[in-house]
Parts: sequence; structure tokens; C-alpha cells
Amino acid sequence: MKQQIFVFAAIMYLFSSCMGESGDWDTYGSQVGVVHQLPEKVIQLRSGNRITSEDFQNQAVEEDDCCLVDFRINHTDQSRTDERIYQVNIVQYQPVADWQLINRVDTAVAHRDESFLDFEMESSLYVDGHLFLFPEYRKYYRSQRDSFWMSYDPNLPLVTDELTGRSCFELYLRSTSWRVDYTDTVFTSSEIVTQAFHIRDFVEKAKASGLLSGDSLNFRLVYPEYFASADSSSYIWQTSDIYTIELDKDLNTW
Repeated sequence: MKQQIFVFAAIMYLFSSCMGESGDWDTYGSQVGVVHQLPEKVIQLRSGNRITSEDFQNQAVEEDDCCLVDFRINHTDQSRTDERIYQVNIVQYQPVADWQLINRVDTAVAHRDESFLDFEMESSLYVDGHLFLFPEYRKYYRSQRDSFWMSYDPNLPLVTDELTGRSCFELYLRSTSWRVDYTDTVFTSSEIVTQAFHIRDFVEKAKASGLLSGDSLNFRLVYPEYFASADSSSYIWQTSDIYTIELDKDLNTW
């Protein structure tokens, strides 16, 4: 698994790095982003930079849509860098499902179709109020559909991470998988299916709580790892590594 994550990280690095091309064009791939409609249709990247194109103005997107985007940019041919809006050629736009956050802990009911997720927290990305996760499936069927939900205790209790000794909040992650066609036998192995979670309200509430120290927010995910018994009445729970959001930080990089 570690080797697979390493390969995935290497691919992401290669795509997200500048790759030399003729002239002043650079190519960026698999960038996570969030759509905004004003002052025009733009995709906000993790850095805070916003990209757009003439064709993108006609694309059917909504405010706060999440995506993966591949694009090409000529850095020397820009006129609105003071607004951090850049004209690009969008090579591919891939929608990413965006799931809402529930302000109550959801751990009570066991589901027989529960998905036991495999992901690395260090690969996650927080972009403009959205947490992007990259869960990996050992088998992902062509007709498979997944549902996700994330929840938290609105009282915001702080816990101490056993490995690091650091204080952090907890978010609870659940997922179920279902297939439209149960006769489907076509699947891919080690499939990574990007998901986004709208956690802005949690972040804002944590910032206003007075519980943070410094300008960063630490949290970890709690999620079912496997069924505790054959009758599927309970789970064994797992906790992720800590993820840190640097608050009000301008990354100022592509």
C-alpha cells in the first residue's frame, strides 16, 4: 500500500509541477479547485490563484462546485495578476462530488454496505473551505456509486493525539458503496476516486471557539476500519494522522 501511495504521489508531483514546453507555456495537471461565479466563472486553486478561460464562461457549473482540472498557462501573457485571475487553456475539467458536513456525531448505526476506506491523510488538501480526500479502492466496479458523509460534535471537544501528543479536533467519516447493476463484473484495481467535503462551517466555528493556539487548526478523521463481528452490528474504528490547516495563509505558489 505504501508503495502504491508513493507511486500516486510521484504521479501527482509530476503533473502538478511545471513541465517545460515550447515558448512560455507551462502545464499543470490534477489540480484541485473550487468554482466561483463572480466576478466571472473562475476556478480557485489551493494557492488562492483563480483561473478561467473564454470557453469556461459557457460551461455549466455552479457556485462552490469542486473539481480536478488540467490546464496550460502562459505566465508572461497575463493582464490581471493583481486580481490573481489568470487566463488559461483548460485541457480537462473533472467534477468532484462535494459532500456536506453534519453537525452531530454519526457513529451509531452499522451498515452492511459500509465502505472501509483506504487513504492517506497526508495526501489530503484543504482548498477554499473544502477538504479533498483521495480514497483508494482495491476493486472499483464500473457501475459503482458511493455515498459519503462527514460529521462532528458541535461542542468541539479537543482530544489529544496519542502519537504526537498534540491537541486536535475530530471529524467522523462514513461511506457506503452500492452498485446500480449487481451483475457488473467489470472493475479496476487500486482505483483512486477523489471526494470533497464542505467543512468551511466547522473551520469557522473552530476559529471562533477560542480553542486554537496560533494560526493553525489541527484535526483528524475517525472512520470504520472493519466490522467487529460477523453479524455486522458494530465497527472497529480507526483514527487518521493529524491534518493541519494553516489559517489565513497565502501559499503564493502554483
